[in-house]
Amino acid sequence: MIENEKEHISELQNGSKDAFEQLYHGYAPRLYGFVRNLTKSNDLAEEIVQETFIKIWDNREYIRTDYSFKSYLFMIARNHVINVFRKQSLISTLEECDTIQNSIDFSENDTDKLAELNELKMYIEKAKLHLSPRQREIFELSKEKGLTNQEIADKLKISNQSVKNQLSTSLHVLQSYFDARMWAMLPLLYFFIDQRGEI
Repeated sequence: MIENEKEHISELQNGSKDAFEQLYHGYAPRLYGFVRNLTKSNDLAEEIVQETFIKIWDNREYIRTDYSFKSYLFMIARNHVINVFRKQSLISTLEECDTIQNSIDFSENDTDKLAELNELKMYIEKAKLHLSPRQREIFELSKEKGLTNQEIADKLKISNQSVKNQLSTSLHVLQSYFDARMWAMLPLLYFFIDQRGEI
C-alpha cells in the first residue's frame, strides 16, 4: 500500500488527476512486472498496464476504499491478460500441441515440460467432449489431421459452408470451455510462449 492510499482513492473518486497520478506512479512498476511475467512481452505489458489504469479512471466513482486497491488493480490487469490470450487465438495454439511436442529435445529439463504438455492435451480432450459427434469429427479432421474444408466436405458429403459453420461453432464451444479455466491454464501457456516466442 502506498502512503495515504485511502485519501488518494477518495480524491480519485472525486475526479482528482493528481490522486490518479500518485496511484499510477505508486503501482505501475509493480503491475508492469506482474503482467510482464504473464505475457513475456514488454510492449504487451505496457499496453495492459495503460488499459488497466484507464479502466481505473473510467470506474473511479465505484472504487471502494474499504477494499484492497492493489487486489482490485491486479484483478483488472489479470482479466486483461486473459482477454489478450483469448484474442490471440488460444484454440489455435492448443491445436498445435503435437507439432510442439515433436520439436522438444528430450533433455532432463524437458521432462516437466512434456508432462505439462500431456496435461494440456488432456484438457483439450475434455473440451472436445462438449462438442456434438459431428462437430468433433469435423474439428479433428480439420485441426488434428490437417484436412482442408473442401476435403472434409467431400469426405463427409456435406457443403463447404456446413464445414465452416461447424468449425466456427466448435471453436466457440472450445474457447468457452477454456475461458472458464483460463487462469489455471496460464502456467501451461507459458511453455508455449517460451517455445515459439509468441502465442
